[in-house]
Amino acid sequence: MHFFSKLIPKSLLLIFLGSLYQLTYASNAKDNIKKNFRIVALTSLSADLVNQINNDSLVGIPGSSLTRKNSDFDNKTIISRGRMQPDLEKIISLNPTLVIGASGFHDKTLSEIKRLGINTVSANIKSLKSLDNFYQDLQRKFEVNNVTSIKDVLKSCYPDYSIIKQNNKDVVALVSVKPILSPGVNSWAGSLISNFKLNNLSANIQNKTQFKGYANLSLEWLLKTKPNNLILIKTPGSDVSQYKSLPIWEKLPAVKNNKVFEFDYYGLINPGNLDSIDTACRKLSLI
Repeated sequence: MHFFSKLIPKSLLLIFLGSLYQLTYASNAKDNIKKNFRIVALTSLSADLVNQINNDSLVGIPGSSLTRKNSDFDNKTIISRGRMQPDLEKIISLNPTLVIGASGFHDKTLSEIKRLGINTVSANIKSLKSLDNFYQDLQRKFEVNNVTSIKDVLKSCYPDYSIIKQNNKDVVALVSVKPILSPGVNSWAGSLISNFKLNNLSANIQNKTQFKGYANLSLEWLLKTKPNNLILIKTPGSDVSQYKSLPIWEKLPAVKNNKVFEFDYYGLINPGNLDSIDTACRKLSLI
């Protein structure tokens, strides 16, 4: 592959590989799609979901701290690293029947793959409901006889609502300090928080930020709102000590009453994978 890459421009090489793929698999594509999937997952979450259904069908995965922890993925080909876009040539070389990516982040990659005649799915996971729909859609593609709910996999994310229905504890989740960002109702985090009947005080704040689904909070707003519970997100490359630098930190009721809860970025902000979601749900149930 490296020898040919030196002689043929990358764009022509991709077209050649795509044509080769189509010639090889066109004759029995229908049977392959239904019974002999070769799936490349561009996210750790989609890799986890496919693994739940049929590990043998999973041929390509993203390289991340999340996938490295799962021994089920030891024999899978890594097609990306960190936040880098996936390697198109490596994906095509795996002869996939389906490539699953994330809406927004993988749009360009999926468009190139689709242009070569390979089936793609763009997932937009913003809530447990959308995750459940996606999981069930994948099962139907595999022609699973008894389609199950994501609730069967993530039991901790579906609490006994008869017990928590009167919860109504107020909470503010802080994702960063410069600017002070907090998840709104139209984010994965906002949806998960409300799923536990917690009153997300920043849920319906309408202001413009470059991060869709998130609100930009002011120090004045935090002082006035006086949240009784704070969720602090440990983002990659930083720790929760950043929030203690806020000049109003010691004045917040949640801090005074030791109602500060630390969460990882994966699970609450970015779904990450099934384990990280499960951990986030378990922590939310303790607030």
